[in-house]
Amino acid sequence: MIMFKYPLFASFGAIALLTGCGEAEKPKAAAPPAERGIYISASDCADGGKLSAEQCGQAIDQAVAIHEQTAPGYKTLSQCIAVEGAERCDKTVDGAYRARLQAFFVTMSNPPHGVPLYPPAGSSIGFRSPSRQAVSARDESLHVSLAALTLAHENSKLPAEALDNADALGAAAADIH
Repeated sequence: MIMFKYPLFASFGAIALLTGCGEAEKPKAAAPPAERGIYISASDCADGGKLSAEQCGQAIDQAVAIHEQTAPGYKTLSQCIAVEGAERCDKTVDGAYRARLQAFFVTMSNPPHGVPLYPPAGSSIGFRSPSRQAVSARDESLHVSLAALTLAHENSKLPAEALDNADALGAAAADIH
């Protein structure tokens, strides 16, 4: 009788091993890229219907924090204008100047991600990122709110001074996701 138990256990072991075989796991399809948009405020972002007001607020708070930490400061308005361009500077609470924060580039990921946007170099219809990457308001892959599009058109009317330099725009930047 003992002789019959061992082949039986061997059979169960073989069956257990074989049930693990079969089709290999199919590779999962890559998730589609997160949608992205340009907005001028958290409510403008939420009105786009892709994110909640809370999610938009978090992304924009992140963008404002990036702006506060990374926007270059200038002691005088004329220094700021020389680098940023005419009508592209704002005065800070400490009396210095920096590039005018105009809009927010929001990546609708989980969690959402926000980057500050500034007036563009020259007279293009759009904005620029903190690393001076041009961001076109005409980019059909972006959700651009009506308010942001209107502001982008106003940007094209700003005096085109110091920044009409293609080298200043650089290649694709790490700050836009």
